[in-house]
Amino acid sequence: MPSGKVHDQITIAAAAACVPLWWNLTAAPRDLSAGVVLIGSLLFSGLLISPDLDLNSSIYKRWGPLRFLWWPYQKAVPHRSWMSHSYVFGPLLRTAYLLAVVYGVLRIGLWTIRAVFPLDRNALSRQWLHALLHLPREHPAHFYMLVLGLLLGAGLHCIADTVWSAAKRRF
Repeated sequence: MPSGKVHDQITIAAAAACVPLWWNLTAAPRDLSAGVVLIGSLLFSGLLISPDLDLNSSIYKRWGPLRFLWWPYQKAVPHRSWMSHSYVFGPLLRTAYLLAVVYGVLRIGLWTIRAVFPLDRNALSRQWLHALLHLPREHPAHFYMLVLGLLLGAGLHCIADTVWSAAKRRF
């Protein structure tokens, strides 16, 4: 398996390579924000929600004081299993897990704020969920770029692991 630094270099190089690729594959007028979403989601996927989050890795340590949020994921997902190192299911699982954690933190935060200020935390939670669920319909280009970036970031990691393991066995 390549080192964390090699995975990071692959991710950053792929993000840089996506700029001209995105530019040449999209029709004019180009939406710059959709390209930013592609690059940002690829970097996010490769550098922060990588398949190696199931280890005490550099990815895990990048979360700093918030890394405890990934502890349940680490205990539930075996390393290099089909759940973490698959091209589609892995990034979708980590994204869903992160969204569930963010939603839980949002609910707890709103509950705490409600103790001081009057607010309808259920309405705010529904608005957040509504915005998330309607993203594909209201911003399709951004949604597709987001999904593509998340899949590319994790996919490049899995490809690098596969090529590295095959090369080690062969040589």
